[in-house]
Amino acid sequence: MGDALMQDDQLEAIADQVKEKMILWMEEKHIYPFPGRSSGIDSQMLERMVRVEEGIKHQNENLEKMISQTDRRFEELIDNMNLRFKEVNETMDRRFTEVNETMDRRFKEVNETMDRRFSEVSETMDRRFKDVHEIMDKRFNRLYVFLSGVFLTLLTGMITLIIQGFQV
Repeated sequence: MGDALMQDDQLEAIADQVKEKMILWMEEKHIYPFPGRSSGIDSQMLERMVRVEEGIKHQNENLEKMISQTDRRFEELIDNMNLRFKEVNETMDRRFTEVNETMDRRFKEVNETMDRRFSEVSETMDRRFKDVHEIMDKRFNRLYVFLSGVFLTLLTGMITLIIQGFQV
């Protein structure tokens, strides 16, 4: 049992050598795992890391402020756009209503004008047809009188001839 086991002194000596070698290897590779070392590089590095973290924290705060300001500005823009769209919509509604009323009034005026003109044309046509009818009545009456005179004259002439034919 004695040969296979190492003594405590030997284990401590190996541990000390490993620690020394480990520190040298870590310094060669620029690995500083523990900030509590006595060398100035570790404290400088620690200070730098603290400053970088503070800078990042400050940048983070600035980003959060910028994001909140941007959000607020977007909300203002959206509110302004909604207000503007509402105003434009109201203006368009008012203009369409005015145009619609103007068109209705204009169509009414045109309709009244057309009704008046058609009434005038109808009255004129009625008067002309009445005048033509009266003229035609007069002409037919004259023709009737003329034809009646001719018929009576012929009839009288024939009767006279018939009477003269019996007397001979």
